[in-house]
Formats: sequence, structure tokens, C-alpha cells
Amino acid sequence: MGVQPELPRIRPVPKMVAARKPLVPKEEIGVKPEEVKCAFCEGTGKDPFGVMSHLSSCSVCGGKGVVRVAKPYVSCRACDGTGVQPFTRLTCLACGGKGVISVAQKTETCPACGGAGADTENRYCLRCHGSGVIPAKEPATAEGS
Repeated sequence: MGVQPELPRIRPVPKMVAARKPLVPKEEIGVKPEEVKCAFCEGTGKDPFGVMSHLSSCSVCGGKGVVRVAKPYVSCRACDGTGVQPFTRLTCLACGGKGVISVAQKTETCPACGGAGADTENRYCLRCHGSGVIPAKEPATAEGS
């Protein structure tokens, strides 16, 4: 019987921290989420295409029929508020199937897509991310007036 080699010591596992706090508290954001009818399942809570089963719950709202969206929001221009990518059974890339997109307070029409939210080939606009609007630029002010 030979001498067994010494095994490396295992460090104790640190205790788990409860839940992490959000990076920005909701009070500081100043935006209160609102419940909106799920556009993908039209508020039924069921998978509209019955891909897995006609009893499957909606992948966007989790079967609730409503989704939470920060105000202010606009109807998604890439999918026309349906939550479905045009010519497919997939959720819209721009709004994630919600049918609406949260926007900044002051907006202007997107110059890249002209407010359509998608290009001529029905791919959503990369500049405005399918909302059709972009944050408005602050007007230049004259210094020293």
C-alpha cells in the first residue's frame, strides 16, 4: 500500500445572494408600465397557429392574454400591430409579438424608412427598430444670448 497523493482543497461555495436589485429603480425611470392586449394571440392566451398543439399557451404573453409595455408607446409599424412577421408564423422582430413599441417622449418620423417601420422587402428598419419614429433631436440654441 502506497501513499496516496494529497487532493487539492475545495473552496467553500459562497452563500447565494437573495434577489438582485434592478439597475435603475422604477421610480427613477418615471415610466409606469401599462397592460395591453397581446397582439400575437389577440388576447386569447393560446398559440394562434397551434404549432405545438391547439392547447399551447402564447409564447409572448405566457397565456395571460396581456403584456406589459412602458408608456408612451406606438403601434408597431413593421407588423402593423399584429405581432406577427409579415408572411410568416414568427413573432415580429421589432415588437417581439406585443404589437406596440415603447418610444421616447419627443419623436420624429424615421428618415430611413419614412415612418413605415420596414424597408421595401418587409424587413424591419434598423434605424428606428420598426417603430417608424426616432427620438427627436434637441434644437441647437445660441450660446451667450
